Amino acid sequence: MLTYLRIFLAPLFFVFFFMDSVFPELKFVSLVGVWIIFLVMELSDLLDGMVARKYDLVSERGKLLDPFADSFSRLTYFFSFTIAGIMQPWIFLVLLYRDLGVGFIRQLALHKNFTMGARVSGKIKAWVYWFSGFLGLIFISLKKLLILSDKIITIGLYIEIVFILAGLIAIWSLIDYILSLSKLQK
Repeated sequence: MLTYLRIFLAPLFFVFFFMDSVFPELKFVSLVGVWIIFLVMELSDLLDGMVARKYDLVSERGKLLDPFADSFSRLTYFFSFTIAGIMQPWIFLVLLYRDLGVGFIRQLALHKNFTMGARVSGKIKAWVYWFSGFLGLIFISLKKLLILSDKIITIGLYIEIVFILAGLIAIWSLIDYILSLSKLQK
């Protein structure tokens, strides 16, 4: 249920993120909504794994559905950042290609009757994505609420560095999954 919750909330994140561009008077509702949805999505990801391990509910379907829900939710907020102009499109494409690549690798492994669970590089990537998303939302909030307006360009540069780091870790993680698949094939 927690996995399905992330899949359901991702489009709502997008709606709330851009709500104030259609209805400017709902700027505060928009910001509160994206923060709540972001935190629920990320907390549900954390709880999902903990509950599955604690109650021995780890399943083959869950090993495939959980990473899909993660990608679905995180790519939604990174896409929103890209449209808003705070994430470079090439960084978003790196993140998108990584997630599509890993999904394809998992399908190849499944074709060989092997379910590929999360790798350490994928878990590190997840934490970096969470941190990047969190900082991206702080930046958007500051920008929309006109807080620290005199420092927003400098803050934006730091956010861009964090996004680049997320892209580099995504590349490393994809390479790790590719190497894991090649070992499986041997």
